[in-house]
Amino acid sequence: MISPVEMFAAIVLDVGAVALLAWTTWFAIRLRDRPSAPPFITILALLTTMGILSVLAELPGISAIPFLSPVIDFGQLGVGIIIPGVWVVYALSYTGRGTGLTRWRVAMFLGIAIPIILSAVVIAIQPPMSVTRPLIASFFGTEIMFLLGLFSYGTYLLLRHGWNHARISRLQIVIVASMVAAPYYAGGAGSSEPIADGVTVGLLVSSGLAAIAVRRYPVMTGFPKADYVARTRVVEALREGVVVLDWEDHVLDANATIAELFDRSPASMIGEPIHSIVDGLEGKDLSAGATGTVTLQTTKGRRRFQFSVSAVDDAKADAEGETDPVARIVLLRDVTDRQTREQRLSVLNRVLRHNVRNELDVVLAYADRIDDEDVRSGVRDSATDLVELSDKARKAEGVMTASADSPEPVDLVAVASDVVKEYRTADRPCEVSLFCPDELVVSSHQSVVRQVLSELVDNAVEHADSPHVEVTVRTGPDGVAEIRVADDGPGIPDRERKILDAGPETQLEHGNGIGLWFVNWAVAQLGGDLSFRENDPTGSVVTVRLYDTRYEL
Repeated sequence: MISPVEMFAAIVLDVGAVALLAWTTWFAIRLRDRPSAPPFITILALLTTMGILSVLAELPGISAIPFLSPVIDFGQLGVGIIIPGVWVVYALSYTGRGTGLTRWRVAMFLGIAIPIILSAVVIAIQPPMSVTRPLIASFFGTEIMFLLGLFSYGTYLLLRHGWNHARISRLQIVIVASMVAAPYYAGGAGSSEPIADGVTVGLLVSSGLAAIAVRRYPVMTGFPKADYVARTRVVEALREGVVVLDWEDHVLDANATIAELFDRSPASMIGEPIHSIVDGLEGKDLSAGATGTVTLQTTKGRRRFQFSVSAVDDAKADAEGETDPVARIVLLRDVTDRQTREQRLSVLNRVLRHNVRNELDVVLAYADRIDDEDVRSGVRDSATDLVELSDKARKAEGVMTASADSPEPVDLVAVASDVVKEYRTADRPCEVSLFCPDELVVSSHQSVVRQVLSELVDNAVEHADSPHVEVTVRTGPDGVAEIRVADDGPGIPDRERKILDAGPETQLEHGNGIGLWFVNWAVAQLGGDLSFRENDPTGSVVTVRLYDTRYEL
């Protein structure tokens, strides 16, 4: 006979478990925008419902109310059946495998429902009890085994993910799995005493673990899912071809780009030697760290690729804290179009620098034989401008070549002093002044910086009758080195500035020369910023900002 005190104590324990589960569910709902929150909140809600039904089952007089006791029993049974299925959905979501319906997942939910449906059919038909009991027992046993399999599968997914993920605590996975398993284990193995009832103890353990999990661990956060997606969908979305090889050059995996290039499905490539799939890699070094270019036969014809090979390290370190490579990733980047453009530019630049320059020298020589002074002057001026344009193209090529080298310490003050001295000559009707500290050193490319400053000063001197140019070298308010060239000339036309701001030139909209384009390209190569503004009362102020200042005296 259960005493009123024991009954009251059992109800209090159940109510306490329900209250803690309800609070945990409410706390989780506040974080419902996180990727794995919906299935986790559903599990908490189902555990809370299980606790509420347990409280109702223990209330005095419930058994005397018709149909209520069977409803409570069936409710507890239904909740207990649903939780393992939701647990698998949570594991799939948390490990990044998605929660959409697939054939396997549809079969999983049918596996939960079929034994229940068959049991209901047997009860509805009402065969003899000698037949009913074995059938119901068989269906019930099948259901238990299936639910146990679902719980084990979901737990396996989380354990494997947690053991291989540096940012997931292994204890977190143990706590969450125990939170779900506690009511089942305690209900099956616990005491039948009202105060220490197995379900009551299980719910108390489950509520405590749920509160710890939600408060201390990222049980609903997105980085585990994002990490998995980054290794799958992002790689699949790459336009570059990606092949994963073992250490015997057999394919372990390949993305969709590789499949498109070589007309093979990724599944059919797995296990095959890479040389039997990709025609043109024979003799190429595919060891970790290797790079190079190679011509391969593809579905688009023979294409030129730049390849790089990276090692895939084991997630587990050895006793000395080092990891062992387990595979290699080969990245193939199609550079055919880029190399074609570079070759075209190289040819055009060579023609401009050599052929055109040579022909212009001939034009200048013949110009002296023209008797008409105006015609002779016009021909010479035009030819001279074209010669200067050719020289600037040559300088632009030099800038691109120099900026590809490693940077070095450059004293901007020394560079500016040399450029200013160059323009302070008797044959130049201009005044060039310099304002600077004793020294301002940045990590850059000296020849490129000098060409940029020379071009800016030359542009200021060229477009004014008696120009006054101020060159300032300083450290800006944010600590970035600045070179500023200010003049009192006519200023940079709005058209030129708009074209520079817009980016690439078109046939219908282009500047008059390549001077400012040269400066724009060069500053971009240096990793700096270029800005323009009007000077007061006339003229322009051009500022070049160069980052990575080393020191200033």
